[in-house]
Amino acid sequence: MEINAIGIMGANAVGTAAAELFLKNGYQVRLYDDFKDSLNVALAKISWSLKLAGKEELMSNIEGIQDLSKFNGADIVIEVASKQTEERKLIFSKLRKHLDQHCVVAARCAVQPLREMLEYTELPKERVLGLHFLKPVRSNQLVELVRTEYTGDEYVEAVVNVLRKIGKTPIMVKDNPGQIVERLTRPFILSALKLLESGKGYPHEIDAAFKEVAESAMGPFEMADFVGLDSDLHATESIYNALGKPERLAPSPTQVRLVQYGQLGRKATIGFYIYEDGRIVGENPILPNMIKYLGLKKIFKEDIFAEIMRPVIEEAKILASEIMASEYDIETAVKLGFGWPKGPFAYGRDLARLLEKKKVSEFDKLDTF
Repeated sequence: MEINAIGIMGANAVGTAAAELFLKNGYQVRLYDDFKDSLNVALAKISWSLKLAGKEELMSNIEGIQDLSKFNGADIVIEVASKQTEERKLIFSKLRKHLDQHCVVAARCAVQPLREMLEYTELPKERVLGLHFLKPVRSNQLVELVRTEYTGDEYVEAVVNVLRKIGKTPIMVKDNPGQIVERLTRPFILSALKLLESGKGYPHEIDAAFKEVAESAMGPFEMADFVGLDSDLHATESIYNALGKPERLAPSPTQVRLVQYGQLGRKATIGFYIYEDGRIVGENPILPNMIKYLGLKKIFKEDIFAEIMRPVIEEAKILASEIMASEYDIETAVKLGFGWPKGPFAYGRDLARLLEKKKVSEFDKLDTF
């Protein structure tokens, strides 16, 4: 099948960016949202971006809608809005009767397994798959594509072709909690939090050390603030529960408290860092009150890198065995999703010496003092 008409459910940042990408690549787009104001803001952003690019005539190819029946005629409907289970159940039950017989449904599939969503909807299983667009959507090439045992090959092929036409790199992922990127984000941020809580540096020191050794553009605390501490915590709790509550993925009490205080990262102007105009201008002043040994012990940058990367590599091995994913796909997903020059397995090979575990002295245990 060929996809030309795109429906997008959700005028949030992801939906707005995705709609713009499809427009710029010649597709007809209908953008749906429950809230008229959100829809108008999204269309205004798209219009402005197209004007700056000298492509304002493309605005005739997009329509903002608030009636699901107007998805009739779409070749694919893509869900991007983040909604609770009951809300999703309701909207998909309403959408079902407005789908053409060949229309593909691409459900938002970042944390929750696709099979759980299929259990409470009457969607045509052979035409349902999952998509996870990575932020920032305009510049991040990666899209995780989840198929089930029911998804037809022709529909998968059609969606892969569309994603490639808009400059994305689709990685096929077996349905599982968190897919690849969200699953491996857990040990990346949680291991940094463990360092913080054990007094091994301040957020800026841990971020700087990791970035220097890994040659990465973003450290774990910068990433958490960028994503939003509430969103990150929700993902952690969901994956932790779905996998049977393994201790290695347990939520951090520090992050739980920051979320309770409403200090959610860049969008709230304060998280691990303080922000002005999207730039870091300081470190959260309440952290010393929350973390007993904050910054008390100084360790080498290589040791910081190792303590963060080791759990990521171990989780990547577990994930590969669980979903039978290839090392290549995991490496590609992590490089694109995290913005790293290498994937976890490559770091494990190339920096094996740094990643060797060292014997822990009693003097390294702060509670002995």
